[in-house]
Amino acid sequence: MTTLLPPPRESVYQLSANLRDEAVLLEVRPAPPSEAEREELLFSKLGPRGWVRLHHFRHYYSTGWGDGSGKPLSPRALEMFYRFLEFANFTGATKPSVFLTDQGCIELCWEDASGKAVQLEFRPTEIEFYIESQNSEGAVPHSAVIELARRLASI
Repeated sequence: MTTLLPPPRESVYQLSANLRDEAVLLEVRPAPPSEAEREELLFSKLGPRGWVRLHHFRHYYSTGWGDGSGKPLSPRALEMFYRFLEFANFTGATKPSVFLTDQGCIELCWEDASGKAVQLEFRPTEIEFYIESQNSEGAVPHSAVIELARRLASI
């Protein structure tokens, strides 16, 4: 006995014409780091304690954590945090500490080579900073993350 399969049906979904156009790439971008590369970066820059803390922030802190008003980790803030870590060099004796703010942002704190405090808060649209040795504080847009990392490497 031979069984014949029914002929294939036409696709129900059609891609609209405006989505068929190929996008023009204006620049060449490197591939984003894989999850394993990011885990290795976290471990090397923040140590096991920092890695565990960020893991918990990413996977266990949902809306309403803390006193009930805590927000989950912002994906844009996390992306800038990773970008910063790629270029950061920490010269102090201890690894930086990482915190999750009530607004869902990442705060990174450490002491520079002279023992002065450095604090960064990675927000969805900017990075706020405080550098005790320079008596300066302010905010920079995400586009300046590499320059900020290089500036902090020199103190």
